[in-house]
Order: sequence, then structure tokens, then C-alpha cells
Amino acid sequence: MRAAEPEWRTAGAWRILVAGAWTAAVPPERAVRDLGALPEGAEAIVPPGRHRVDRVRLAWGPGGKEIDAAVKTYGRQSGWRDAIARRKGTKAARAFATACRLAAAGIGTPEPIAVMERWEGGRLLESRFVSRFVPGLSDFRVELNRLFSAETPRCADIMSLLETVAAAVRGMHDAGVLHRDLGNQNIGLLPAEGGGWRAVFLDLNRAVRVEEASEAARGRDMSRLDIPSDFRRCFFAMYHGGWNPPKAFRDAERKARAAFDRHTRLRPWRHPIREARIRRAEAGMARPPSGRELWVWDDRSAQPVPAYTSKDRRRFIAPGNVWDAVAAGVSGGAALRRALREAEASPGPAVPVPEGLGISLEPDVATWAEQRRWLARLSEEGGRKPPVQLRLYHHAGEAGWRRTCAAARELREAGHPVALALVQSRRAVRDPASWAAMVRLAGEELAGVAEAFHALHAPNRTKWGVWDYRRELPGLFGPLRELRERCPEARIYAPGCIDFEPHSLAAVLRHVPGDIGFAGLSHALYVDRRGAPENRQGGFDTVRKCALLRAFSGCQPGMGGEVVLTEANWPLAETGVWSPVTSPYETLDPRKNDPSVTEEVYADYMRRYVRLALGSGHVRRLYWWRLAAHGFGLVDVPPDGGPWRARPAFGVFAGLLRGE
Repeated sequence: MRAAEPEWRTAGAWRILVAGAWTAAVPPERAVRDLGALPEGAEAIVPPGRHRVDRVRLAWGPGGKEIDAAVKTYGRQSGWRDAIARRKGTKAARAFATACRLAAAGIGTPEPIAVMERWEGGRLLESRFVSRFVPGLSDFRVELNRLFSAETPRCADIMSLLETVAAAVRGMHDAGVLHRDLGNQNIGLLPAEGGGWRAVFLDLNRAVRVEEASEAARGRDMSRLDIPSDFRRCFFAMYHGGWNPPKAFRDAERKARAAFDRHTRLRPWRHPIREARIRRAEAGMARPPSGRELWVWDDRSAQPVPAYTSKDRRRFIAPGNVWDAVAAGVSGGAALRRALREAEASPGPAVPVPEGLGISLEPDVATWAEQRRWLARLSEEGGRKPPVQLRLYHHAGEAGWRRTCAAARELREAGHPVALALVQSRRAVRDPASWAAMVRLAGEELAGVAEAFHALHAPNRTKWGVWDYRRELPGLFGPLRELRERCPEARIYAPGCIDFEPHSLAAVLRHVPGDIGFAGLSHALYVDRRGAPENRQGGFDTVRKCALLRAFSGCQPGMGGEVVLTEANWPLAETGVWSPVTSPYETLDPRKNDPSVTEEVYADYMRRYVRLALGSGHVRRLYWWRLAAHGFGLVDVPPDGGPWRARPAFGVFAGLLRGE
């Protein structure tokens, strides 16, 4: 049973409603004396507008002890709104009643104390809602924007915040409260003991109380949340305990969101003066990144994660990318087909697997010593020191670049041939000078150390930062000219596209300069979504895909005919968000077309893939991605911090190094 509702009491022209726990401490006369007019010491918490919120010290605690209170004073309203308020309750009264219900259910909200109203002749002259002041209060908008605006936004931090808020919103709805103004700014956040956040719901005057909220009502109530669309998808699944939301929820949320978006777009026409004032006040203020500029890194799966769903991402992609692919097909399609026939008819000599097989390591300072131990074991069991590829991440900053260069020198001194993958971020695209600084440092630090550089990573995937080939690729390729001058003995490969997408590769190659002197083409050739490496995709199995890459390399002006495969693996089943196919959030729903495999199948596919690629006569070297990772590595790195474990693929890889 719900607690009995408090009763209205009067003091002069005022009506007072006091929460049960405060009844004895706050008689109506005291409330009117202290707050009939705001005291001189009142401190505005937010800039006064139509409503105002003040911080006031009140002697309402036990034994007259002062308490910190927040007093929200609602502005005057029209007569017809006053008429509605007489029937349904004022904004202050509704906020108070909702806060009482949330508090009774253990849902976070500032503790309600009292509500005060003064009426005259059917008109509401004054109304105030009094609650405990909550020091150190932030909100969901501020904290989400802070995470998005970080030098390198981290996916795990964002997902943790979303999980906290989703659980709190679920609790509010389960308590029978629909907020009806659930914007990010109305979800307060307090630091929780032990880390993380505790949600506190604010601005409750529009809320309604129901016995049981339907899925459609819940969806409508969440339609004002401002979360990038793919993170919003995760948020809704979190709200539903890990399951994708039901159709009634999705349909209602989508319709309400569309209506609210229309309402927002029309706001400058409805309130031109107010909106102009807001625009002037916000002029020059830093805004959090959005659209193309929102780039989020996921340490768990070692990749950026898209902040937006594919439907929304398509709105940001430059139309010129499509025209580049069409133009490449028209101008070079015939020559490419001839080159493919020649490559298939005259493959080069097969590269012995022990000589052509390399391994990638992650330049992570926390695990580097352990990775080196496992690399030494792999070298010992394989009877040779395999070539090693390291990623030089632009988003790691100069300190990270220098650590990676130091790791490269360390590996070279230990006898491993070393290659560096130059991996861009969105900031590298937006700030070409910072990208040039990284490439310059690599040339200065690794001249005579690195045998190869693999320029760019997956430029045909927008999540890696490139949205417009024509405008953005030249700035990334330009600094490679200086790199060639500093490291004339090193092979440089480009453009590092990923997966089997000949149309995208052709479009990107149109912007690869011909005056740098590339040794050949680099490519991350994944075939995981096709299952076994012998399976075909559009008539191409692994060997024929390698032949096509060689044909591309041979047709490209200023590029030698070599091909280096910089990455390949299969995602491992039951590794959760550490797998690249289930990151950043894994729902409980059955997965469709899941390419994940068991550890045994992974080892078998790897053996077959390596032999096919290096035996094709089209590939000079293949780097496996990677030595140690929970979701896809030869060595399992348990998320709980447990001891690392060699998977079956580790022994198979060592056998390949031995020539078995």
C-alpha cells in the first residue's frame, strides 16, 4: 500500500503541503514566514528565467538546525492554465506529489519537503516547491557531453554511464511515474561511492503517476533523450534488461521522437525573441562533437565504434565517394579485369609460410611485458622470430607515439623484423598538422628500424574517421612524402582498406598520390562473415581475392605490384563486447548471421587461410591480428584479470612458423 497523501493546510492567503517527515518541523506559519517572500540570502542556482531556482538556508531541521534547501518558484501563467491547475494541481504540487512517490519507491530525486501556493480570485499568484539542495549535482547532458568531448572518448566510460541512467529510468517507470519531459538535463547525476554515478530525477512538474506504464508509454517518455542513435539503441536494450525493446515501445518512441524533432525545429518561429536571446548567449560556446566529428574509441575490441546507426551514418557520407567508385569502374574497369586475368594466369612464386607470416602486437604499456613473454614463447615454439606489426595510433598522442616507437626499437633489437601501421583518427583528418607530426616522429625515430610502414587503416570505414575521400585523403597521404625521404630503405604500403569491397578500394585509390613510390598495396582482408576461407563472395574465394588485390596494385600508378595483408582473424564466440562483432553492447537476443566461431574452428580457419593467402603467389606477407586479445587473439586475455591462456590457435601458429 502507498503511504497516505499529506493534507493541505492554510496560513493566511497561502496553502501549504508538507511531506510527512517534515510535518512537525514545518508548520504553515513558519513556511509562510520563511518563504512567503524569498529571503535576501537566497542564492540563484540557475540563471533566473521564466522560473527561478534558489538555494536557501532554512532552520527546519531537528532542533532548529539549518538545512540546505532548493526552492523553485514558478512564474505567473495565463488564466486558462490557472483554470487547469485548479483541477489537476499546480506545477509545484505535481512536482511535489511525484517526488514523494519516487522517494517512497527509493528512486533518486531531491528529497521533497513542501509546496506553497497563493491564489486570489481564481488566479495563481505564487507557487513554490521546496526540496533538499543536492550539492555536487551534475546531469546526464553535462557528463555525456564531457565524455564525448574528451581528447579520446572511451567507449567503456560512455557505456557505463548509459547503463546507470537506463537502470534508473527503468526504476522510475516501474514505480509508476512517467516524466514527460525526460531530457538529458533533467536526469541529475551524483558521484556514487566506489565510482560511477547515481541518477537523480529533476523537474517533475510535467510527470504523471500511473498504476502500470505500458511499453508504448515508456517509449514515448524516452523520446526526448538526446543520445547518438547507435548508443540510443544500446540504451534501450539496457533499459529492457539486455533485450531489444518490443515493437510497441519502438513504434511509440519513434513517432514521439519525430514529433518532438518537428516541435524543436519550429521553436524559432514560435518564440523568435527568446530563441534569438539564447543563440546570442550561446555564441562562441564550445559544443560537443556530433555527426562526423564524434569519434569514440573502444579499448576492449581495439577499434572505434560507430556512434550512429547505419541509416544516420549514410546522411554524413560525402556523395562524392559514390561517384569516385563509379568513375573508377568506368575509367579503369577494363584494365583491372585484364590485370586480374594476368595475375591468375601467372601467379608469382608462393611465399614460404614461415617467411611470410607475421603477428601483430598491441603497444599497450600495461600489458607490454606480458606480450613480450608470450612473443618469446611463440618464437621459441615456432623456431624463428616472426615479423611483428605495431599500430601507431594517432589518438594515443605524442606520449603514446613515443612508447610505440620505443617498443618497435625493442623488438628490432630482439631480432624481429618490424612494421608500423599508421592509424588515423578523426582528429587526424580534421587537424592534418597533428597527423603530419606523428608521421614525422615515426620517420625520425624509426629510420633504419622499421622495414615497412602501412599507411592508413580502413579508410573505407567511416568509423575510422574518413567520410569524404576527395577532401580528406590528400591531407593524410601528404606527410608520407617526408617519410619516404627520411626512411628510403623502408617499404611503404597503402591505402589499408578493409574487407572485400573492390568498389570502395577503387574509389580510395583514385586519391593515392603516384609520386611517393609505394612498394605496393596494403589491405586488411577479413573473410569472417563468409565462414571458411574457401567460401566465395561474389565469385571470389580467398585466393582470387588476393589476385584481385595484386591486380589493383599493378594497375595503380606509382605503386609496385606487391600486396601485404595487414590483418585477418575470426571473432571468437562468447567473448561479449571484447569481440569486434558484438562491441559495444551485446544483447540477449538470438544473433543472426553471426560470424563468431569456437577456438577450435578459429585455429583451423587460420591455418587454412594462411596457407591459401601465402601460397597464392599474390601476397608478400600476412600479419595476423593479433597475439593477445580476449575477443580475437591467439592468447586469451581474460577480462577479470586472470592469467593469460594459450588458445589452440597459438600452437597452430607456432606450427606454421615451423613450416608444418
